[in-house]
Amino acid sequence: MPRLSFPLGPRNRCALSLLLLGVAIALGKSPVAAEIVPVGSYGFYEAGEELPSLNQAEQDRLDILQAAQSPIILSDVSPNGEYLIVSSYNRLSQYGNGPVQLLNLKTGELEESAALSYEVVSPALPIRWVDNTTIRFVQEGFFGPWEIVSINRITGIVSRTTVYPTEAESGQILGAAPDLSGFALQVYGEEEDIIYLVSLGSLGRIEVGRIPTQTDLQPPSWSANGQQVAVLIASTEVRSLYDRTPFSPNLADPVSQDALGRTPPEDNVFLKQSQVKVYDLTQTEPLQMELGVGNGNGDVVAGVAISPDGQRVLVKYHEPGQVVGRAYPTYLFPQRSYYRVFAIDGTPITTIEHPVLDGPLENSGRFVDGDTLIFHATLGTNRHLYLYDLPTGELRSLPLPPGSVDGESWQVTADGRSVFYSFSSVTQPPELFSLALDGNSPPVALTDINRDVASSNRVQVNPVAFQTRNGPREGFLVQPAGAAFPPRQNPIVFWQQGGPGFSMVNEFAVEVEMPYNLLPNFGISVLAVPLAGREGFGPETYRLQADGNNFGQVDILEGVEIAGQLVSQGWTTPRQLGVTGCSYGGYYSAQAISRFPSVFAAANPQCSLLDAFTEWQLGYSALLSYLTGQTPMEAPELYGQISPLYNAHLIRTPTMIFHGSDDFLQVDMARNFHDVIDANGVPVTLYEFEGVGHSIFDISLQRIAAQLQIEFFRHHLTTP
Repeated sequence: MPRLSFPLGPRNRCALSLLLLGVAIALGKSPVAAEIVPVGSYGFYEAGEELPSLNQAEQDRLDILQAAQSPIILSDVSPNGEYLIVSSYNRLSQYGNGPVQLLNLKTGELEESAALSYEVVSPALPIRWVDNTTIRFVQEGFFGPWEIVSINRITGIVSRTTVYPTEAESGQILGAAPDLSGFALQVYGEEEDIIYLVSLGSLGRIEVGRIPTQTDLQPPSWSANGQQVAVLIASTEVRSLYDRTPFSPNLADPVSQDALGRTPPEDNVFLKQSQVKVYDLTQTEPLQMELGVGNGNGDVVAGVAISPDGQRVLVKYHEPGQVVGRAYPTYLFPQRSYYRVFAIDGTPITTIEHPVLDGPLENSGRFVDGDTLIFHATLGTNRHLYLYDLPTGELRSLPLPPGSVDGESWQVTADGRSVFYSFSSVTQPPELFSLALDGNSPPVALTDINRDVASSNRVQVNPVAFQTRNGPREGFLVQPAGAAFPPRQNPIVFWQQGGPGFSMVNEFAVEVEMPYNLLPNFGISVLAVPLAGREGFGPETYRLQADGNNFGQVDILEGVEIAGQLVSQGWTTPRQLGVTGCSYGGYYSAQAISRFPSVFAAANPQCSLLDAFTEWQLGYSALLSYLTGQTPMEAPELYGQISPLYNAHLIRTPTMIFHGSDDFLQVDMARNFHDVIDANGVPVTLYEFEGVGHSIFDISLQRIAAQLQIEFFRHHLTTP
């Protein structure tokens, strides 16, 4: 049976893949020390090693927890309000591995459909209901051409219309009108790509914009009848700079110069190529509205949505990053967002600015109707939905409990009365819910796909707050269910998210990279406190990591201060405090134990950035340029200070390293990091997961890693 091949919701911002394999682990007392242990399809290659495992009852419980499925909404709501098309995926895999089903919104039942399971492969979402029995969507066919697929849910009959050019051109469909009357097409060129709107009735097309090749482009926004369409054309960081080759970074590149704050706004290509165009295809002259740097306030456009009736347009703006110590702002790394509403002819209606919408990357808005908007946004440690009333200017939080709404999985009914969404929290495994938008009723659970997970999930969560040199920091502590709060001399693992910049929110997570529901279910608490550089706490906090010479130390110092308060308040002891995280969280863990060797009793850095020199030369040079304000050629001493690899000789903390052999953060750096720590006589093990990339992209290997992580912290975070 074909599997869904479109990427699904956030999971540490890391791509995962599913490989089913069997691996046996021998019983052992504690992790081996000073070893590099390959882990792959056939298990541990080191002959004779005894590696830790949980007892059978704990393994059974772990299997249940790691089998949690995240439901996703694939379609809009049927006209009669009775059905959604849904699927599900495991957090430990990137692609949908559950069947595509019909969710009966009246009964909550999931109805099987062979036609849906076989035909829905890589649709441009959302799938659309033509009427109460027929769905229609656009997807790329198995042999290349795009096709429009129609399925009758009752008869199971399927029809296809193939769409392909007869000219020698290649490109991609960006999105389709809700009624499938047209679609947007990006045709690739050598130096620039051309964006067309294509009418399926006439198969004619009109050019709406040109952008530099290899530039990201958002899908357009359509009115309900497909006659009005809004297109965002903005030049962003070129994708080829993510490639790991010696030819990627160039100090003279516009990307590098913008990130370093060295380009005057009047010369900045990312500002000049930022524009919104709105078309009305019923008019002789379709172009109705054009926004760009010439008629803006110096901020870049970052998103666009059009109302169902096609008469109003919502535009998201990014305020550029005004980093302390830089001559000019950076447009690739904004510090804040806000919204403006226009009539279709470009007449301004209102500006929407609110702390809820400050986070530049993790909020989005849609029209419910001409006077009502709904926003998905991160504030603090929650990702929630908010309703905005245009006539009154009121932004109202919908009555949701602490937790996280999946930003890629929510739909409002056509009548604007209800919203359906995927939600999870540390205490609530992922499920689909409905909520009336009148604000008077609590959420209603629609699915119960994780009932076994819920019964096995024995944790509790409490909000916490600490004082740091840069102000208060709020987060949450996840403990085993029934534990006293505040805790008393308990083992606690301090965790940080990947990024930097991404938020840290209350959501269900069972992977070693984000062990909210992993470690506490096996007796070890996890503390999550967003520090300097995290979204959801205002532009100053978000930008603080890049200000001055803060990178590599400002959030490290905040965490050390919090660690001191945990000990002074008696929550834990120096021998019971650990640290872990993946990607930037791995960097945080490695940098913390190299800068402050006596603060943490055990560290588990995963998929970590360890060498800033190599990363600038072979990797994400723009991000490092933004965070430091300098390049390694200009400031080699600084780059040495912010690289855990070159300070590893100072580490005295027992360390367990996880790294994939195919990680774009080169595994050689992790091996060298291990070897330097080993030379110190400090207990250290590197588990090198064969064939996986940036994170442990495999369910079976995650099961192994989970047991290693649990046993490692159990062994080292002993009770005094």
